[in-house]
Amino acid sequence: MERKKRNLIFTFVISFASVIFGLPLLYALGVPSGDVVLTALFGEGNIWALIFSAMLILLITFGVGRAIKSRT
Repeated sequence: MERKKRNLIFTFVISFASVIFGLPLLYALGVPSGDVVLTALFGEGNIWALIFSAMLILLITFGVGRAIKSRT
């Protein structure tokens, strides 16, 4: 159990650090943010942008959950 807990904490720390240091680097290189991309794809105030975002978040959450479950 100790190894499993240590691996989960390590995964969280590495993920958090990659987001903290990776996103500013991507923005500095000129990669547009998520709201700019959604506005360009769907237009201003379109409900499909919200549905697309919710589905994407659910897919990522489900995928990460399955990946963690398969490693344990």
